[in-house]
Amino acid sequence: MKNIFLPEIFVDTVFDIDLEKLSQNGVKAFIFDIDNTLATYAMPLPDEKTAQWIKMLRDKDFGVFFASNNDEERVKTFADSVGVPYKAKALKPLGKYLRRACKLMGVTPHETALVGDQLFTDIWGGKWLGMCTILVNPISEVEDSFVKFKRRFEKMILKNSR
Repeated sequence: MKNIFLPEIFVDTVFDIDLEKLSQNGVKAFIFDIDNTLATYAMPLPDEKTAQWIKMLRDKDFGVFFASNNDEERVKTFADSVGVPYKAKALKPLGKYLRRACKLMGVTPHETALVGDQLFTDIWGGKWLGMCTILVNPISEVEDSFVKFKRRFEKMILKNSR
């Protein structure tokens, strides 16, 4: 039985994603988590490397959308800085807003890769809808107490999967 918490792809950072391979496998769009996936919690805006990488994705005609469980102000500021549509308080792992993101980008969930740093929100949400799921290593160890609590269980799942 497939584990609903395990991604199809593990990478260190978003910059390690093999875009050519994903494209060959039918991926046309990306939904990204923000915090600890594209930036630390303390970074209100993407750094230059990340901003350029997002621009490159769009230049290659990939759809790009941000779905974060964080608040409106944080997500809007980050997304507006690079001109990417977004949903704050996205309620991941629930699929309602992930489906809407796909519809907005004109793709199906099967043509979408969900990229994030957490198994119980990002990966589970993407797997639930049949998306390609990509787990990145968290950028920072600075996290709120609830995320730290969940990380203990994530480590157990990941340890038992390898």
